[in-house]
Amino acid sequence: MDERLGKKIEEVKNKLIQEPESQVFLELAELYCEAGYKDEALSLALSGLEKHPSFVSARLFASRLLLEKNRTEESKAELEKVIIIDPLNLTANTMLETLYRYEGNNAAADEVKDNISQLTFREEKKGNMETSTVAEIYVTQGLVDEAINIYERIALNNPLDININNRLKELRKKKEQQYQDFLKKRQNLLKTIQKLQEGLKEMQETLQNLEKNL
Repeated sequence: MDERLGKKIEEVKNKLIQEPESQVFLELAELYCEAGYKDEALSLALSGLEKHPSFVSARLFASRLLLEKNRTEESKAELEKVIIIDPLNLTANTMLETLYRYEGNNAAADEVKDNISQLTFREEKKGNMETSTVAEIYVTQGLVDEAINIYERIALNNPLDININNRLKELRKKKEQQYQDFLKKRQNLLKTIQKLQEGLKEMQETLQNLEKNL
C-alpha cells in the first residue's frame, strides 16, 4: 500500500474511533476501496448505514460495490432506498434503470427512464450540465472517457473535494482495466485467428494431397 494512503487511512480510522457516531465512516470506506480492500470498504459502509440510514452518498457507494461483486439484488435494494429518501437523485435513478433492464423488468425501467428525462431536463434548464450526476450517467452508458473529462473539470474547481478526487481515481482505474481487458481479448482473438489459419492451411495441404492421388 502507498505510504501516504496508509497514513491517511490510519488518520481517518482514529477519527472514526473518536467520533463513532459520525459520518466519517464513508471517507474511511472510500480510502479502503482506493487501497484495494473492497470487502472491508463494503462492510464498513453497510455497518455505518445502520446508524445513518438516510446517508445517500454512503448508500450509493455501497450500491456500486455490491454491483461490482455481482450482488445485483442487494445493489438494487440500496438504490431503491435512495429513491425513497431522495426521489430526484439522478445517479440512483440511472443505475436503477440499468438494473431493471438487466433483470427484464422493462415496465419499471421505463418509469425510471421518464424520471431521468425530467431530471436531465431540469439540469439542462439550469445550465448546469457539468455535474457529477451527468458524469455518472455517462458511466452507466459505458462512456468512461466522457465521465472522466467531466470529473477532471469539476476537480479543477474543487481540488480539495475528496469524493470527487476519489471517484476520478476509480474511473481512471476502470478505464485502465477496460484497456487491459481489451488487450487480453485482442490477444485471444489473434490466437484464435492463428489457429484457424493453421487449420485452414492443413486442410488445403490435405486437399492438395488428395488431388495428387486422383
